[in-house]
Amino acid sequence: MSDEYAELGDFEYERKFVVAQVPVAAVADPTPALLVQAYLFAGDGYAVRVRIQAPAAALAVGTLAPAELEPAVLIDAIGDAAELATMGAKGPAAGGTRYEAEREIDPLVAGQIIRRSEHVVAKRRYALWLGEDGWVIDEFLGADAPLVVAEVERGGPVTDLLIPDFCVTEVSEDDRFRNETLAYAPYSTWCAEFEAELHRTGPSFMTTLGRNRIGPA
Repeated sequence: MSDEYAELGDFEYERKFVVAQVPVAAVADPTPALLVQAYLFAGDGYAVRVRIQAPAAALAVGTLAPAELEPAVLIDAIGDAAELATMGAKGPAAGGTRYEAEREIDPLVAGQIIRRSEHVVAKRRYALWLGEDGWVIDEFLGADAPLVVAEVERGGPVTDLLIPDFCVTEVSEDDRFRNETLAYAPYSTWCAEFEAELHRTGPSFMTTLGRNRIGPA
């Protein structure tokens, strides 16, 4: 990662964990968001993404289960409710750090790009504060259901983290759980394999970013 990029501040510092289900504390979020994002390119850790964001309340789609919420259904549901649309570029991750730069684009254009894209990820996002850290809980929809992931992000490396006890295992450096990977290889196609692996090896957490503590949410 070049010093030039570092000076621009175009980096994200985050850690990511698999969660068994959306925590009760997250469900209390009064304004969850709906994110639908298409990956126009992904390879060797690099990715180009178009994202559209709207209030999750836009999902007035009756009794459809998360796995039934396909991208076209979601884009139709969003309609004119889009709050933000962006195009972003990402670089490879290392040690909980990743290059990311993005800019806003017209939501109508973003929606049409996503409609025409083959590799799309959609999720409901809840936000909550735990101690001094802000967390997001992503409930994946469509082919990536029933995956639920918790992420914590800071302005610098995420060290000495109090990990809430709803986190099952850390996947910060597991490329399978990157959104661009999920767009090409949906979680539903390999979740049984992952669950068997987790049962066999048990949970794991990064040990290179200070002292981990596990505590109640």
